[in-house]
Amino acid sequence: MRNSVAFRLVAHGWLVFCVVVQLVPMVILLFMSVKSRAQVAMNPLLPTWPMHFENFPVVWRMGIRTYMMNSATITITSLIGNMVLSCVAAYVFARYSFPGRNLLFSLILGLMVIPGITTLIPTYVVVRDLKLLGSLWGVIIPNIMGANAFNIFVLRTFFASLPEELFEAARIDGAGHLRIFSSIVIPLSWAIISSLAVMMVMGTWNDYVWPLLVLNREKLQTIAIGLVFFADSRNPEIGLQMAASVIASIPMIILFLIAMRSFIEGLASGAIKM
Repeated sequence: MRNSVAFRLVAHGWLVFCVVVQLVPMVILLFMSVKSRAQVAMNPLLPTWPMHFENFPVVWRMGIRTYMMNSATITITSLIGNMVLSCVAAYVFARYSFPGRNLLFSLILGLMVIPGITTLIPTYVVVRDLKLLGSLWGVIIPNIMGANAFNIFVLRTFFASLPEELFEAARIDGAGHLRIFSSIVIPLSWAIISSLAVMMVMGTWNDYVWPLLVLNREKLQTIAIGLVFFADSRNPEIGLQMAASVIASIPMIILFLIAMRSFIEGLASGAIKM
């Protein structure tokens, strides 16, 4: 059945349809980003001439660069802190025996079934009491400390599946946990770590609700909030709004193109190990 011509045609046709459905909004976004207000009113979907490429430097000077720098600072700092804590915790659960290990790991797994929105108010209260409102650290610290359950689960499962002979050989050579962790576990797990890192970067870069609650000054706002403010009544130019959206998506596109191979390998290896 799967080798028949009809099945292959249907499968390929469905895949092409899915790709087209995903790409059409992006193509329209690109077309609209190089239009004036009059061109958008006349023909919003198809390309028109002349194309106004000056929209991009205009929105860059209007403040998009500040929003992107804030998002980059939050994303990079959150990523480093979160992945370090997740990898260390996963290694401890996978390769270190201590009383209550299974109970603690079960409690961490239980956090995965709790909707994130239910912890929004308690987290806000903690950040407020720590005097971090209106600071980038008010966004960064909860990202580091509160988003580890899934990462720990995936990494712990992967670390536990690594051959025990590697660890025994390292221990015979006198390597401690730190040396084993840095020289064996991390290099062998780089693909799955890269996959988790890409997913976290995308989630942090596109986060809207939490930065909106914490960052009460415009100069500290992230790109997700900045795009909304940029599209308000102060800027009725649709072309400029679309140009800002294109600029905001460029870092994520570059990240995925760079990490695409590791991302796919990590997803495949993680699925096999789990």
